[in-house]
Amino acid sequence: MTSGLIFITGATGFIGSATALESLKAGYRLRVAIRQESQIDKVKNVLSAYADKLEFTIVPDIADEKAYAGKLEGVDYVLHIASPLPRTLDKKNYFGPATQGTLNVLKEASKVSSIKKVVITSSIVAFFPLTGVPEGGIVTEDPTWDLNVDVNADFTGANNSATAFALYHASKILANNATWEFKKQNNPGYNLVTIHPTFVYGHDLLQTSPANIGGTNGLLWNAFVSGQVPIWSSYVNVRDVAIAHVKALDSGIVDGSKYIVAGKDTTWTEIAQLLNKNYADSKLFKLTEDIPGNPLPTDTSKAEKDLGIKWISLEDTIKEVVEQNLN
Repeated sequence: MTSGLIFITGATGFIGSATALESLKAGYRLRVAIRQESQIDKVKNVLSAYADKLEFTIVPDIADEKAYAGKLEGVDYVLHIASPLPRTLDKKNYFGPATQGTLNVLKEASKVSSIKKVVITSSIVAFFPLTGVPEGGIVTEDPTWDLNVDVNADFTGANNSATAFALYHASKILANNATWEFKKQNNPGYNLVTIHPTFVYGHDLLQTSPANIGGTNGLLWNAFVSGQVPIWSSYVNVRDVAIAHVKALDSGIVDGSKYIVAGKDTTWTEIAQLLNKNYADSKLFKLTEDIPGNPLPTDTSKAEKDLGIKWISLEDTIKEVVEQNLN
């Protein structure tokens, strides 16, 4: 078992709650940042077996430059998972909070000598251009493509969903670029690691009923019941994402490491086949096997080698989502 105090953001969310649980299982203590006091019970309920290892601190707005002032004293590690998902299509609600929220953590951590490592949750989309993966390309942790973003550009897509995804994509590139530029310019005393998941699915610790499904699980469920699929069929189980964050804290994971976390390449045809195999009697699902696949070509060998992750299967991941939501 390991030990040490982790400051964690985003524990009231899908990935963050799973990561909080894996951190506690590994022996760490947690200082959980929440936006408001009313969220404490929500987090405590899913982490009740480790109540004596939890403390909470209020951070109302992660984009406030003083958001974390005094909050990191005595901390050994930081897991920054929180990221805004605005309900509007205003670019300023995407770009500023994503970048500034991350920089605020990095800056405050640089003032605390006890902090050994900061792990930032990014996204696989931070590694390829807004125009998509160039033909024949494979997404790796060290892309050679142009990853500059013109914040004054028009991000309007074919529909609101496409626009929102373009803004999300741009915000992740901007925040990741800013993260590593901060590292280059300031050379803080802690080690820095970034985690880059693809679409994350699986059992949601915080979801209390099928009516509460949301986020990426909501996208997948909508694909199941409507036949309208997200842009890619790529997946990773939320527990693998959580484990990646905890493994990244190990002293053997070197400063400057970046990790793509994604299960094996798959297609919507394969996903439909698994639905038909395991839930043949259900009349609810509309996903058909003739939907073209859109796998995102990725190289995950670095995460497999360094973090020792053996990806939870697509079939098990689908079962987790279906069995939590099938009435």
